[in-house]
Amino acid sequence: MTEPVRVTAAEGSAPTAIEAWALPELFRQVFVGSTAGIAIFDARGALVGANPALEAMLPPEDLATLFVDTPPTADETRVQRQFTDAAGEPMWTEVALSVVRDDDGRPRWHVAVVEDTTEQRVLRDYLRHQALHDVLTGLPNRQSFLPGLERALSRPGSITLCYLDVDSVAIVNDGLGYEAGDELLKVVAQRLTAVFADENATVARIGGDEFVVLIEDSPTTPGISALAEAIETALVEPVRLAGHGVGVSAGMGFVRTSARGSDAMALLRQAHSTLRRAESGGKGQWGIYDAGQDARDRARSSLIATMPGALQNGEIALDYLPVDRDGERVAVAARLRWHEAEYGPVSHDECLRFADELGLSGQLAEWVLDEACAFAAAERLPVLVRLSPDQSRDPDLTAPVVEALRTAELPPELLWLSLSARCLSAPGQAEDLDVVEDNLIALGDMGVRLLLHDVTFGLPELSAVERHGLHGVQPAVPTGEALARQALCAVLPLVRAAGALIVSDGALPGADLVVRS
Repeated sequence: MTEPVRVTAAEGSAPTAIEAWALPELFRQVFVGSTAGIAIFDARGALVGANPALEAMLPPEDLATLFVDTPPTADETRVQRQFTDAAGEPMWTEVALSVVRDDDGRPRWHVAVVEDTTEQRVLRDYLRHQALHDVLTGLPNRQSFLPGLERALSRPGSITLCYLDVDSVAIVNDGLGYEAGDELLKVVAQRLTAVFADENATVARIGGDEFVVLIEDSPTTPGISALAEAIETALVEPVRLAGHGVGVSAGMGFVRTSARGSDAMALLRQAHSTLRRAESGGKGQWGIYDAGQDARDRARSSLIATMPGALQNGEIALDYLPVDRDGERVAVAARLRWHEAEYGPVSHDECLRFADELGLSGQLAEWVLDEACAFAAAERLPVLVRLSPDQSRDPDLTAPVVEALRTAELPPELLWLSLSARCLSAPGQAEDLDVVEDNLIALGDMGVRLLLHDVTFGLPELSAVERHGLHGVQPAVPTGEALARQALCAVLPLVRAAGALIVSDGALPGADLVVRS
């Protein structure tokens, strides 16, 4: 290389030049051919020269600032610097400034190596944004929402937290396709953002169809009922999806607190539990956090969570209560007994409800049937087993029944199996009713004695009594309403005329079969 490297004299200093031939051959090739920008300054910081890559990267007015704005603090200093490129766009660089000393150890030159890190920074910022935001809606996700909630809880003043669950997203997905479901969620995100545009609020999507709204309250922030109404109003307008107008509603749980330093996760759990409690009343409902109710719900949830372990460890047992007819014992009734150390006694019906909530009903049914059939075979007495709603509509119910009868060598007529009448009268999927009907037919064909409990004598229940020749029914006894009791007394003779016995735990006078506790 014979051409001198381009030299830029520092303003106010005497011109200085470094000829290419004055550079060592290796450094000369690196200096000229490097894709990284390189600038050389003298001991005073005056710019001596810059390589072509740096001149293409930075305008002349920025070259001198590489030393002025990056004063060396050691033999090598690294800093991040932002400049503006020729198109006026921000450009990020990493500047490494090194000191070259003479034989006496005094600074002779300063060499700045400049690397354009704009693409890396843009990629990093993009990945960070993707990690902290929901890809579909662009809203903050759980990872970014929780730190924001923690910061809000550290500041004075009250906050309002709303946990929303959008109704019918699964129905839209199944009926109109997942693209329509995604569009629905995007519309909900836009409408929620618009509702709280005038508030210091953050809207986030933290689950499939779950959103949260954090409001840092001001004197003009509406009350919770007004906020719920505003959300309902914004969502109620039908959304056009795949050529159809789809209605939107959401369940909501609200928490308003001014407690400083509260735990963000605990507050989010409170809002979520309030939402779930509101949803138990139907779609599109909302509720306000109640500390007392939440404590009771938590105790119950804690109890339910321990049930699998209790069943595995033998803490849940079966009692066999006598079933009398006209004062004579004709059968025994299997009843679950669980005495939990902190909660106390848990009834048979509570055990069944908990098992349904946990998805434990199948496992529990197998164990109860095995134990009850073995007991009945040993005592040569019929055993009455009462099933939960989930157990009653289990399409595989006949399998554990067959296995329990086979293992215990118990005649089928000694197993009295009582299904939940809620499966026949409660609103639900048509396939659930078909499963219950199939179970009644299959079990009846096996010779098992069939009953219904929690019967309110709706038309589907009365129809089942007649069509399947049920052995008995256990009514849901009204607590004190005179008209309801009169109606019950009027219908019982019709049930008996169809061949079914009336079963009671003692609350219904004149029952044919009485379970003695």
